[in-house]
Parts: sequence; C-alpha cells; structure tokens
Amino acid sequence: MEFALVLPLLLLIILSLIDFGRMGFVEVSITSASREGARLSSLYPAGLSNVQPITTLVEAASPGAASISQLDGSATLTTTMSACSTSISSENTSVTVSTPFNWLLPIGLVGIVAPNSTLAQGLTLTSTSSMRCGN
Repeated sequence: MEFALVLPLLLLIILSLIDFGRMGFVEVSITSASREGARLSSLYPAGLSNVQPITTLVEAASPGAASISQLDGSATLTTTMSACSTSISSENTSVTVSTPFNWLLPIGLVGIVAPNSTLAQGLTLTSTSSMRCGN
C-alpha cells in the first residue's frame, strides 16, 4: 500500500533528474560549440564567405547534443554568426547556437494547471560566444 503511494513521486523525481541532466549536458555542449565556432570565425580577418564551415565545426564540437535534446533522429543545431570585416579594427565576431529541448517528463500536465505557461511547450536552449577578430 505504501509503495503504491510513494512510487509516482519516486518516478517523478527520477525522471526530473534525467531531464535536468540532459538539459545541463546540452547547454554545456552548445556553449562549447559556440565558443569553437567564434574562435574559427575570429581567425578569418576578411570574414567567412558563408556560415557552412562554422556549422560543420559546431556540429562536430557537440556530437549528439541536438538528438539528446530533441529525443529523435531529426534533430539539428541552428547556427548564426556575425562575421569579421576588414575595415573595422578591434571588432568582435559572435556565433549563436540553439536547439529546441523536448521534455521527457509529462510536463504537458503543467498546461492544465497554468494554461498560459510556455514550459509545457518545450524551450529553446541558446548559447552565444564572442571573440575579437584577428585583423
């Protein structure tokens, strides 16, 4: 009898630990990836012609972060950057990496209690890193 009362609470605690562990892993991974992307972008004083080399590096620097975040195989990281220019000295370049995060917990139940809560819809984890351009 007591086990039947304690089991739902125990499962909620365990699933919460798993979800927040996943969220922490993904946040650390995309922070590191955005830092690596900003470093690569800062090495090109004329700027990169497109974002593809940065995107490739970001995905290599955070293997599996998007799929762990979204819990499916169609997961992607979104990468945006501001490139360095040759005309401005002491300029910074920045790279932003983001990915949606899907909850493992039945967070949708929050929508019953608080209908206007955005927590039930998932969230987007974002990290931006800036570095001084090497021109």
